[in-house]
Amino acid sequence: MSGGGVSRTTVVLGLAAVALSLVTLAGVPTPLQTVAAIAVLVLFPGQALVRLTQVTDPALGALLVLALGLATLTAVSTAMFYLAVWSWQACVVTMGVITILACLARARQEAAS
Repeated sequence: MSGGGVSRTTVVLGLAAVALSLVTLAGVPTPLQTVAAIAVLVLFPGQALVRLTQVTDPALGALLVLALGLATLTAVSTAMFYLAVWSWQACVVTMGVITILACLARARQEAAS
């Protein structure tokens, strides 16, 4: 993006992570909660992290979204388990925070360019 602004995609991704984290924690009906949880726990963090890379191939980008999302979720869950602080609510919040931090890093990249 020229002009040093932050892209709409970065803002929407960060806001969606916050909104769906709250939806997941609010106790909505199970089918909706499942979709929101998958987005917050795997897809959003993966997408936010992939946007920090220079990958331009769409197929590789899609693969990396899943790989980075699942790897991040595995690392967070394992760390929480070994620290004896694991709960699904804490995991949702942590993955939401990781997504927001990656969006902030991307916004900084966009603002600098």
